[in-house]
Amino acid sequence: MWQGAVAAFGRNGWLGGLALFAAMLGGGPTVRAESQAFSLYDFQFEDGTILPELRIAYETQGTLSPAHDNTIVLLHDTGADHHAFDAVIGPGKLFDTDKYFIVAADAIGGGESSSPVDGKGQDFPRYTIRDMMNAEYALVSKGLGLKRVKAVVGRSMGAFLALEWAVQHPDMPRSVVLLAPSPRSDANFQVVVDLMISTVALDPEWDGGRYARNPVEGLRRAGMIYFPWAVSADYLNQISPRQLAKESEATAKSFADWDANSLVLRYAACRGHDVAAPFADDMNAALARATMPVLLLPSASDRLIGSAGARRLRAGLPHATYAEIPSELGHRAIVAPPGTREGDFIAHAIRAFLAEPK
Repeated sequence: MWQGAVAAFGRNGWLGGLALFAAMLGGGPTVRAESQAFSLYDFQFEDGTILPELRIAYETQGTLSPAHDNTIVLLHDTGADHHAFDAVIGPGKLFDTDKYFIVAADAIGGGESSSPVDGKGQDFPRYTIRDMMNAEYALVSKGLGLKRVKAVVGRSMGAFLALEWAVQHPDMPRSVVLLAPSPRSDANFQVVVDLMISTVALDPEWDGGRYARNPVEGLRRAGMIYFPWAVSADYLNQISPRQLAKESEATAKSFADWDANSLVLRYAACRGHDVAAPFADDMNAALARATMPVLLLPSASDRLIGSAGARRLRAGLPHATYAEIPSELGHRAIVAPPGTREGDFIAHAIRAFLAEPK
């Protein structure tokens, strides 16, 4: 799948490399590393396409224990990057850097990792959830030299990745946490993604994805399609028209900040999520491979990735714990900050789960 994998220390040069090396040896305090870059050469995607060099950007925080048993890998959601969990990383926080060695990476296709915006545009490989997972698994296993990690934690798209990790590489994570998980993308999610991609493609600036100017209006409309699915009907009924307009506009702006090809390929990868595909569509066979304890945290009011997928996982995973987040925020509940009802519920559930002997 990859050949000649090497770790490149990016903007920090050899000083950044020494800092990371010291952290891995448990040889000194590490507060926060600058972004690093891990390169995979001749990376083969699921469709057979080979990229001569695939770059995965990442950060580490905390100190790796001498026993190499305190690593937590954080996998971000669709529209985010490796800073997605920043609010809950640090001394005394949920992902306590006094206890854990935290690894957060940008997935293929966004952030500072290789993506269409680098210049390939429509010629960038059509990557999948498993491609993203394989690249991040290589970062941890080859780049950081770790055979086992305490936990892999993912939310939304990151939960798709973490589930693939548990199925494809069950010997690495001692536990897995999935926020808004599903074993495959359902028809509702696929329709939402199809509408978003179609509205980008209908922008006159799109030009088949070979645009001279980023199709900002199409991206804005895609965000406005996404917004009502990211919250619940009850939430929409409770907020004022002014607040509705404000939040819809904020979502539109966040989508317009993306490169169009990068956004389209990212959501297309999520649309194709199906953990059973490599197992002749046998979902039971796929899920049976994930033998570690798994914490499932769906949002009770999620309309984008409904709780039905999490319940399917609860039934199929050998060692699943299910805790539904009580919320009217819909899909947004999984990113609720500390101090909110949802944020505190998530933190309590994860802390208790990580504290259990495994």
